[in-house]
Amino acid sequence: MKVAFDGAPLDDGPALGVATSFLTGLRAFAATAERPPVLLLPRGARDPVIPGVEVVAAPRGALRRQLALPRLLRAVRADVLHSPVAALPLLVRRPAIATVHDLPWLAADSGEDRTRWQRLAVALSLRAARAVLAPSQFTLAAAQTLLRDVTRLHLVPHGVAPPALPPVDPMDRHGPLLALGDDRPRKNRTRVRAALAIARNSDAGLPDLCFAGPPLNHVDEDAKARLLRGCRALVQCSLFEGFGLPVLEGLAHGIPVLCADLPPHREIAGDAALFVDPRDVAAIAAGIARICTDAALRARLAAAGPVRAAAFRPEHVAAAWRRIHAAIAR
Repeated sequence: MKVAFDGAPLDDGPALGVATSFLTGLRAFAATAERPPVLLLPRGARDPVIPGVEVVAAPRGALRRQLALPRLLRAVRADVLHSPVAALPLLVRRPAIATVHDLPWLAADSGEDRTRWQRLAVALSLRAARAVLAPSQFTLAAAQTLLRDVTRLHLVPHGVAPPALPPVDPMDRHGPLLALGDDRPRKNRTRVRAALAIARNSDAGLPDLCFAGPPLNHVDEDAKARLLRGCRALVQCSLFEGFGLPVLEGLAHGIPVLCADLPPHREIAGDAALFVDPRDVAAIAAGIARICTDAALRARLAAAGPVRAAAFRPEHVAAAWRRIHAAIAR
């Protein structure tokens, strides 16, 4: 079976959560694929150079892709189209997979909305797909409200590869508090800054806060790995998430993780993180103080994180993709 992957997320510049999770899964999938998969890469996007993946140039722009991708799929003789986003070309006659990462407009407290056209486009893509993937039970339940046939929904959590080096002992972590992600309102940067200021009123020795992400401090994967290796703790206090890849990355690196008490974070971390109410600045401040100074807690979370993250290996993602490809191509 020949599978074509839509590289649309790679057209948005440096890789963020969606593109990172897609490339992690694609590397694992290509490593064991019987036939080389095809990556339909938008012209001008950076080639991720994945061994075993055939790269074919694809057009940029939503309308051009709608018109050109069906022809490209015929040209490469793909049996299945796998889209890592919810944006399928509606004229495709091949069995297709769409991926829904989050649906913020369905949550009143997400702080984000979409235009009516954007909502319609997502709904049409999901309904046109032979299978729809969601990375968390929370997002899967939200997607059920848009689909008539919920049997097409599949839970496929994102994966993370274990770090190349062993985790750093929590007693040797002297870097900043690290928060990964962009500056959208849902990422809650203002409350996190205010919480650190409150916590420092009681303990002036608490570390600085580093926000790593666009627009002002985008870091590549190597720089992110260095930050993860040295940070004092990971602080992810978003108001809304469809999954929460930074939390999973923190667990894999053996970092004490402080995160928002959200359903997807609970699904990922279980008891391997410290949870706080992301709308309560005082609660975040207390969490920051504890995650930095409670040695027993830090040791417990650092030990539990990699064990928890082992359930989210990229090979599991690749195996799930392969099963779903085979099922929809029958």
